[in-house]
This record gives sequence, structure tokens and C-alpha cells, in this order.
Amino acid sequence: MNQSATLAVVGGDIRQAYLAGLLCGDGHTVRTFALERHPIEGCAAVSDLRSCFTDVQAVILPLPVQHGNSLLNAPLSNTPYPLIDVLDAIPAGTVTLAGSVPFWVHARAVQNNLHLIDYLARDELAIRNAVPTCEGALQLAMEQTSHTIQQAHCLVIGYGRIGALLAQKLHALDARVTVSARSPRDFARIETQGMQTMDTRHLAGQLAGFDIIFNTVPAPVLGAAELAGLTPSCLVIDLASMPGGISPEAKPPAGCRILHALSLPGKVAPLTAAHAIYDTIRNILQEEGIL
Repeated sequence: MNQSATLAVVGGDIRQAYLAGLLCGDGHTVRTFALERHPIEGCAAVSDLRSCFTDVQAVILPLPVQHGNSLLNAPLSNTPYPLIDVLDAIPAGTVTLAGSVPFWVHARAVQNNLHLIDYLARDELAIRNAVPTCEGALQLAMEQTSHTIQQAHCLVIGYGRIGALLAQKLHALDARVTVSARSPRDFARIETQGMQTMDTRHLAGQLAGFDIIFNTVPAPVLGAAELAGLTPSCLVIDLASMPGGISPEAKPPAGCRILHALSLPGKVAPLTAAHAIYDTIRNILQEEGIL
């Protein structure tokens, strides 16, 4: 980094604590708030919001920024904080970075004249997060089944960054991999890699026989008609961000299990995930002229 800055790192899980340490290690002045259960050497823990935000060049909120319907995501804090109170304490004009930002937070930021940037929307973070997400999905599959990945019949729904990488890793483990996609270009890519294809738009009646299904599509692609055809022993791992890929009213057959696996990077590889966020934050702050 080219110059030092005063930054506020607020809330979040262990990734956010690691991030504060990385920024502090770069020579920046870092104040932390709502991270008191994981003190970070070299950072100043502040208990008052407005004091934390005084004269800072940027505020870094967590990924995801919201817990439940209205609270700051702060599992390392002893106190719950309404997210709206945090937003209202940030001085107007401040560069404010947050991940997975809901619409109402964007609206409040506009109302408060905050320069809000959703860093989860950045390509570099999405690409780097794909690796721990896929490794975490494989870990879950191994822990939650009584058979090996090798020769297991696996379906990956979606062929975006995560779906493509996960399919490759499953194929490398000698699983019998089918990937659902929508475009002829994706079908061609999947087939040339030695995997089977399926159309995401026509999954109903096609899912019998799969041992493990991984969904990466953040839309309800698995409804009642799709789930009805699952093998009773099938494990469904939903990797998609909320609202996920499974219709709320849809019920799987008896014996079929559904796991909603959110925020896997922070759970299975928090230090790697923190480095990915750090690189993204650094790029944004350089673009904004802060560094």
C-alpha cells in the first residue's frame, strides 16, 4: 500500500478480525468495534460508535453486513447492535464498505450521504471465494455421507464460478458428475471436460439416482416437482446465497437431507477468506484515492 490511513473495522466473524490485523500490519491506524471477543494486537478497540468513526477515511462493515432482519452481523461482540444505528453514526461522505448489502441498507446509505460499496459484488472476491466454498462443500459431503466421493453420482446445479470449479474438483475425485446449465456454450464446455449435462430449466423428473446434489443457483430451481423425484438417501447441499435455490414450500422425500451451507469461506478457511477480502478492500481503497 502506498500510504497509511485511519480505518474502522466493525463487526463480523473471525474473517473480520483477521482483516483488521492484516490492515494494521500494513501500518494503518485501525479502530475496531463489536469485535471485543477477539482482540487484535495493534488495533484500538473502541466501545463508542461515533468515537470509532471520527476522522476515519473508511469504514469496513462485515460480510454479510446484516444478521437476522435488522442487526449488525457481529458474532464476536457481546452486545447486539441495530444496523441502522451503525449506519446513522457514520459521518456523511465516508467511504463505507460492506458485503452482501440488502436493499434497505443501500437506501439508508443514500439517505445519509454515505459512499457505500458492496465488496462482495467485486469479481476478484467472488473468484477467490470460490476455492474455499468448493472445498467446504466437499468437506460437508464427506462428513454427511457414508460413502466416498469416488463413483458417487453427483449433480452440480449451475455453471458459474462456484459451479464450474466444484464440478472440476468432483471430477478430479472420480465422481460421476452431471452439471446443469442453460447455454449451449456451457453445455459444450462441460461435455469436453468429460461430464454429463442437464438443462437447469427442466430438472423435474430428472433427479432420481443422484447421491449428492450441490446447488449454486440463487433462485428457486428446486421446487416440489423437482424434489419429489429425489432418491430417499440423497443429500442436497445448497451453496447459493439467500434466498437459496430451494422453494420454501417444497418438501423433500423422507430420508432426503437438505443442508443450507452459507458463508463457507469464513467457516472452513477464515484466514484465506480474510486475505481475499483484504485484497479486495485494498483495491477499492486505492481506486477511491484513500491509499
